[in-house]
Amino acid sequence: MSREYCKIFAAEARAASGFGEVPEIIPLYLIYRPANNIPYATLEEDLGKPLESYCSREWSCTGVPTASSSSEALQKCQTFQHWLYQWTNGSFLVTDLAGVDWKMTDVQIATKLRGYQGLKESCFPALLDQFVSSHQCNTYCAMLGLKPLKAPETAHPQAKAKGSKSPSAGRKGPQLSPQPQKKGLPSPQGTRKSAPSSKTSQASEAATIQSSGQPPIQDGGSKAQGMR
Repeated sequence: MSREYCKIFAAEARAASGFGEVPEIIPLYLIYRPANNIPYATLEEDLGKPLESYCSREWSCTGVPTASSSSEALQKCQTFQHWLYQWTNGSFLVTDLAGVDWKMTDVQIATKLRGYQGLKESCFPALLDQFVSSHQCNTYCAMLGLKPLKAPETAHPQAKAKGSKSPSAGRKGPQLSPQPQKKGLPSPQGTRKSAPSSKTSQASEAATIQSSGQPPIQDGGSKAQGMR
């Protein structure tokens, strides 16, 4: 997994003008030896020289010489870590980068969440926060357009503030709810009560015709139909 991430990083780094050489994580092969008491083993390329540490979890560790801070390989390994942290949204980090020249081997990983990319458990999640607080961007970070990392103590309060807002908080503002709008509309029953009914209009017309002495046309028609 670390090697595949490094391949993607190398492709983007080569596209940047003037970036130069890119670190490579050498492949690790799994071999099967049926005649051996331990049938499975790993095999990798012999780099031919003592390993030099570029990025380690414990800078005070002894036994592996540490590269100078001005080393191009060291700075590019740190840029690779920065790029990978942002590429995975702060969920994955490659550490313990050691090797010869541009070839890295025996790397370790740190994950934020359990089960990331099929891993059974999380590995050293505290290293992710430690990397954010200790990393200092260099020239190669700027070449790739990487943004400066924020410390966990400044990033977490903002996340909590956003998460504390309830989804219904916006509904309690000056915006009106659909139900009050429905209550404010005139009811159909109200319009029916205010409009004059057919019975009252017929009674008023009958009273007007009787006072004038002319028989109503509709009543006469109905009486003529009754006589027929």
